[in-house]
Amino acid sequence: MTTEQLNPFPMPSALELVLLSELVKVARTCYGRGWSYGTAGNFSLRGRGGIVWQSPSGLNKGALNPTQFIPIDLSTATVIWPAAASPVRPSQEMAVHLGIYRADPCALTVVHTHPPHLVRQSRSGEVLVFQGEEMQKHLGCADHLQTLRLPVLPNPTPAAMPALTQGVAGHIVPGVPLVILAGHGVYAWAKTPMEALSFIEAAEFLCQTRGST
Repeated sequence: MTTEQLNPFPMPSALELVLLSELVKVARTCYGRGWSYGTAGNFSLRGRGGIVWQSPSGLNKGALNPTQFIPIDLSTATVIWPAAASPVRPSQEMAVHLGIYRADPCALTVVHTHPPHLVRQSRSGEVLVFQGEEMQKHLGCADHLQTLRLPVLPNPTPAAMPALTQGVAGHIVPGVPLVILAGHGVYAWAKTPMEALSFIEAAEFLCQTRGST
């Protein structure tokens, strides 16, 4: 039986509404920093009962509110009715979010945005390698002497994006809570939206201080 059959009228719980409110604040922060201008960026929360709450496509992410998130069945990647009858749709990049949730059961929220230094550094499509930087410790390194490798995936066409629901798992580096699409942006995951944002801030700082390539 699917999530839709079990719960055809899903609503966020009280705790989920608190986390969605925090996620909205993160989205507004990304917008305010110029990382999610226009309708760019997407944000999600793993809910109870196999539901993922996904931000809608085509809306300004600086003006989101918690009631606009769309319920998605994690197992089938389908919008749960009655949201399916709405003109609002989830982003095509929802596939990456679902792939992360399936690959990492500890991921409770995913933040996708476009910090400019990281975008520029990732255009070559090569893994981003750092060593000797204190900020590495916030992205899985025990100390600055270790080598940090941030995975960079090819930026797929819209038609190829759904394949990342299965494919993104093969690119996740254990202990590193983010993946990058080359020349496009970053997806970070964590237990809370603010923690996910902090991982993106750390990666952007590393890319900014390394300079241009």
